Amino acid sequence: MERNYAPTGLSARKLAWTILLNTGITAAEFVGGLLTGYLALLADAVHNLSDVAALVLAWLGVKGSELPATKRSTYGYKRLEVMTALISAMALVVIAVFIFIAAYGRLRSPQAISHPGLFVTVAVVGLLGNVFSVWFLSSERGKSLNMRTAFLHMAYDTVSSVAVVIGAVIIQLTGWVVIDAVLSALIGLMILWSSYLVIKEAVWVFLEAVPPGIDFDAVHRAILNVPCVRDVHDLHIWSLSSHEVALSCHVCLNEEDFHRGPGIIEQTSGMLQERFGIGHGTIQIERDVCARPELLCRHDNNQHE
Repeated sequence: MERNYAPTGLSARKLAWTILLNTGITAAEFVGGLLTGYLALLADAVHNLSDVAALVLAWLGVKGSELPATKRSTYGYKRLEVMTALISAMALVVIAVFIFIAAYGRLRSPQAISHPGLFVTVAVVGLLGNVFSVWFLSSERGKSLNMRTAFLHMAYDTVSSVAVVIGAVIIQLTGWVVIDAVLSALIGLMILWSSYLVIKEAVWVFLEAVPPGIDFDAVHRAILNVPCVRDVHDLHIWSLSSHEVALSCHVCLNEEDFHRGPGIIEQTSGMLQERFGIGHGTIQIERDVCARPELLCRHDNNQHE
């Protein structure tokens, strides 16, 4: 399976430059949208602002992962990015609602677009900036879910910018200003979809659910297949951050194999890292089988069904 690797200082630097670039694009689109009355350009500016927020969160995630653990925060600050992402995504839902309201008002009462050359120019500049950002982050997208999410934000915004440019050209050639409201609503839907994905992922992390892409049953079978392992129970798999997965379990051995416990733990931990990308494994060795199957401390096919 594909495994994520922790972002590096290079990732942080690339994110910083991309943040600066997209902040400038956002400001230009806001000014251009206000001067021309092109609602789609304002909606794209808001969408781009959401990408700036996502990039800032990604940067915070990289920096937060570098902070050392303390006696108060024993895992460090790995979930800082998840917490701020959830807050940001919920705020974006509210912004999307305002875009829908404005688009509906513009649909009922279409308004002429002024300074056509200006809004076409600003739209094209925004598109070029987004294309550059996608290229700039493409080499970092495989290092963590955090970086891949930042890359996808920019890819989505590039698609949004393409729609804005096409709408600007259509309005300039045909005068069909209603396309402004239609494109604004579509951009609002893109913001809602992106926000939904972030909220969904953040909530699952805080609920300590099994991370996407990891099959609980596959992990259970893999541990059972380790030589000398008799049974597995109290198996828990959860996310420490967007790119780090933790696991804890109890492994039962026969009496004659108990002295091999440290080697079995090392072998199991290496297998979990290699096959599933689970780098934080806590494995407890026991002689007896779990006596509390009703508490999901022992996983078997009948109870799973």
